[in-house]
This record gives sequence, C-alpha cells and structure tokens, in this order.
Amino acid sequence: MKKLILTTTIFLLTISSLFSQTNEVGKKYIYEFRDGTTIIGTFVKDEGGNIYINDMDGKETYLPRVMVAQTHEVTDDNLKNGEYWFPNLHDTRYFFSPSAFGLKQGEGYYGHSYWMLWQAQYGITDEFSIGAGTTLWGFPGTLNAKYSFNIKDDINAALGWFWVGDLFGYTDGEMGSLLNMPYMVITKGSKENNVTLGAAYNLATPFEDWRDVEIEPSERLVLNMGATFRMSRRFAFVFEAWLLDPIMISHNDPQIMGGPGIRYYRKINRVTAKNGAGAKTFDFQFMHFPGMGEDGGPSFFPMLGASQKF
Repeated sequence: MKKLILTTTIFLLTISSLFSQTNEVGKKYIYEFRDGTTIIGTFVKDEGGNIYINDMDGKETYLPRVMVAQTHEVTDDNLKNGEYWFPNLHDTRYFFSPSAFGLKQGEGYYGHSYWMLWQAQYGITDEFSIGAGTTLWGFPGTLNAKYSFNIKDDINAALGWFWVGDLFGYTDGEMGSLLNMPYMVITKGSKENNVTLGAAYNLATPFEDWRDVEIEPSERLVLNMGATFRMSRRFAFVFEAWLLDPIMISHNDPQIMGGPGIRYYRKINRVTAKNGAGAKTFDFQFMHFPGMGEDGGPSFFPMLGASQKF
C-alpha cells in the first residue's frame, strides 16, 4: 500500500512538474479551448485540476485544465490589440514552392487547385516530410520529399526533391518526367514574415524527341524565390516566382513563372483532432505562365486553391 501511495505521489508530482515547465508563474499565456474560445491571462498556479490566471482586467479566475486544448506563450506576433493571432497555418510552403519550414511528425494537409490538381503532404518526422499529387484524369502526377533544419536563429534551410511527370503511363512512355529536381532553399525570418531563396537542378528530359539532344548543365538550373507577410489575423500576402531556362520550356529567353496573391486563413476547431484544432486556407494568386502577354493577351491568370490541415 505504501508503495502504491509513493508511486502515485511521484506520478502526480511528475505531471505537475511537466505542466509547470510550460506555464511559468508571472508569464502571460493564451489558453485555447477545444471549441475555439481563447482566454488570455497571467499564470498564477495549477491546483486541483484547474489553471488559475489573472485575466486582462487583473481579476483572478480559473480554467478547468481538461478543457484547455492548447497553450501559447504571448509574443509580439500572436497578440495584437488584445486579440489572439493564431500562427501561420501553412508555413511550409507558399502557393506551390516550398519554404525551409517543415511539417511536424504526424502533421499533414491536403489541397487542390480549381478542384482538379489534388495533393497531400505528411510529416514522417519533425524534419522529414513526403507528398504526392495528381489531377482528376491522372496526368501529370507529382512526388516530393523535404528535409528541414535550422541553421541559426531565424535562418532555416531545407533539402528536397520534386518530381512531376507521367506517373501512371498516361502518355504511353512518350513523356517521362517534366521536372526531376533536387533542390535547396534557405528561409530568413519568422513563420509569419519571411523570404526564401532557392535553387534546383532539373534532371528531366521531358519530350521523346529531346532525348538525343545535348542540354547544357547551366540550362537545367532553376532559381526560385518566395515570400509571405502576415497582414492581419486572417489574411497574408504571398509571393513566389520561378526563373526557368528557355530550353526546358520551348522559349528563346529565360521565363518567369509565378506571381503575387492573397491567402485567407480559417481555423477549424475539432474535439477529435489531437491538438483540438485543424485549419483551412484559401488561396488567390495572379499567376504568370511562360509566354503569357507576348501576343497582347493577359499577363496573368487567376489561380484558386484551398488546403486543409490535419
């Protein structure tokens, strides 16, 4: 009996110790309930299954610990004018191009462009993620992988591989891969406001009648830039651009693909989610494709997409 009491006491002290490591007396936190409600206050103590805080008016109140889904320490980024700004719900990518931030283990999302191109990403570990996608008619298909790591402070990097091509034999072997690119990106800044520079080397020779053509190594280089800026609680400005060599896209001069756009965040609260909440984003981009505007036509094409995080 004494051993049971001792074991129980040690267990309860361990739980209390673990909680106190994430809630320090005198620090201000945002407590998020499973229904999406948030309460902001200064941590006082954890006692009897309740979290005691001083709210924004300085009055002491308590929160049932079992109802709290997530706890966030207050920073300049997540509390503005007394309102909780939830974090960037898609910090791992811009519209299509990757940032150096990675998905956490067990974290993932699926999304689409015009309900035609569908893709999904999943975190295998906190540093390594994989993904795949295809259109409704099965061509083209995509495969990708990314390994992310921190270099120093707000500088992060990622190494990856991105493949786009005939995954299901749609073209009877006439076209293999459109893109077959190992790449590296470096991101400077926070997950809310950052700039990414990247470079890739396209190993693909996409068309059958090109397979005997000698392609210079410099013609396979692909450069990439991306950026995001959080404008408000629910909106962010997003930009990305790719500099493509002319031979890989049948043009005489290097071409830029990409453009600016807006991302809208919608938080989804779910009791069944492991962290109590999911997320959905909607994207609108002014997309420039190689060759657009050369004959007096429009220079940009509106792209619509959506993603849901789980």
